[in-house]
Amino acid sequence: MYLVYQHRKADTNEIFYVGKGNIKRSKQSSGRSEYWHRTVNKHGFIVEIIKDNIDEEFSFFIEKEAINVYRRRGIKLVNITDGGEGSSGYKHTEEHKAKLKGNQNFASTWGKNFKGCHHTDETKAKWSISRIGNTNKKGTKLSKESKQKISQSRKGKPLLKRRILIDEQVRQIRKDLCEMNTLVSIAKKYNVGESTIRRIRDGERYKDVK
Repeated sequence: MYLVYQHRKADTNEIFYVGKGNIKRSKQSSGRSEYWHRTVNKHGFIVEIIKDNIDEEFSFFIEKEAINVYRRRGIKLVNITDGGEGSSGYKHTEEHKAKLKGNQNFASTWGKNFKGCHHTDETKAKWSISRIGNTNKKGTKLSKESKQKISQSRKGKPLLKRRILIDEQVRQIRKDLCEMNTLVSIAKKYNVGESTIRRIRDGERYKDVK
């Protein structure tokens, strides 16, 4: 059974977060977003149960409705989503785990290379045709325009000093994505935004991490 809860600022009693789960989760500070932690560090928090002893489907509904009502009333919440998402406490069956083992979903976006792969003669022939007329080879002098394009492309290289996640966390996030965990749950786990998880999934961020 589940419950829906809300967090109030300890000093002003203002509501700033709505969630669902169990009584233990309602009191936890781990796995919360950066915005949640900023608020709590400044004000502290009090747990208040909205509705308990309900099934998960109903808890999603109440969570979503509460967030919607509060926002329409002008209450500023730190919730990243509109609620009604996730799968708290869900456990994969052994059969499902076996299917997930070695799952390569999104692998192409993780910078996977072709080391150890053997390409067919047909594929090699297509590459050969596509390269006809390509004069950008070793020893060839690049035009000013080409140099500018290369310079521009290199500006998009990762700035390590600005990184929030370490390499090991990025690898674990990829595993979580393979296990079909939601973007919301993963984002909460690592205290980052959904967009960061989505960019890791799509190979737009941390693609140099192998």
